Amino acid sequence: MRREIGKTVTVVFLAAAGLVLAGTGCVEQQRVAPARQEAAVQAKAKGGSPYDVEVQPLETAECARCHISQFRRVQKEGGKHRALECSECHEQFHAYNPRKRNYAAIMPKCGACHDQPHGPAKAVQQCLACHQDPHRPVASLPDPAKLERQCRICHEAIPKAMKAAPSAHRDQPCSDCHSDRHGRKPDCSECHESHSPDAKLDTAGCLSCHPVHTPLKVTYGADTPKVICAGCHEKPFEQLKAKVTKHSAFTCAKCHPRHGQIKRCQECHGETPHNPSIHKKYPKCGRCHNIAHNLAK
Repeated sequence: MRREIGKTVTVVFLAAAGLVLAGTGCVEQQRVAPARQEAAVQAKAKGGSPYDVEVQPLETAECARCHISQFRRVQKEGGKHRALECSECHEQFHAYNPRKRNYAAIMPKCGACHDQPHGPAKAVQQCLACHQDPHRPVASLPDPAKLERQCRICHEAIPKAMKAAPSAHRDQPCSDCHSDRHGRKPDCSECHESHSPDAKLDTAGCLSCHPVHTPLKVTYGADTPKVICAGCHEKPFEQLKAKVTKHSAFTCAKCHPRHGQIKRCQECHGETPHNPSIHKKYPKCGRCHNIAHNLAK
């Protein structure tokens, strides 16, 4: 008798526990179920069919229930892909058939949205060779040191310019400057000290004269301070400081509009600022006036 009573108590206890767990499970299932699933449940409760609902396309949050890893990658480092619903790229899903081996056929094609962003070269059409994870396309670019050959495919104009205007930069691998990550632009001061001791130059100041890939093709504006030029041309700078003349007030670009160019005196002073007989006897201005940086008085 006691054994029978014990069995009865055990059965009742397990049944009660099952009801509690089942109730909890229902609450949890109800909490996480999407609204469209709720509509199907309600339709069935009213005596209808769970199929008496209008099916809507899957939303990204629903995809994430099974594909949480991909969702998190896009969420954290997806870049512009964060603006897209999963279904905008994955027009076909759950359609893989091992017998057909159709994985490549159903995967999204980059070209559907990106129309040759790096040009028509065949090598750069293999997007995943560089952008290894489409869910984080920029963050997944590998170490730049492993992309040296590919750099020239996308940045074709740069090696051509460096070849046409040789400098020490030409002999450096791309990854020496563009290290750590794709797109990194270093400060010039990481390798170079300011060549003008009286001027504190930042990268913007350096680039105002020295194009980064062709640094010896020096360019500058008409208002570039003389102290910048003094880093390489110290002697004329000191001469202009030591002997003050009207020339001392000019920027270097006044007489040197292009790097290495020297304007003729006549371009400012006219062909015959003195008596023609003097010009005939002394055809070169420097015979009397010395040089423009150190005029004789």
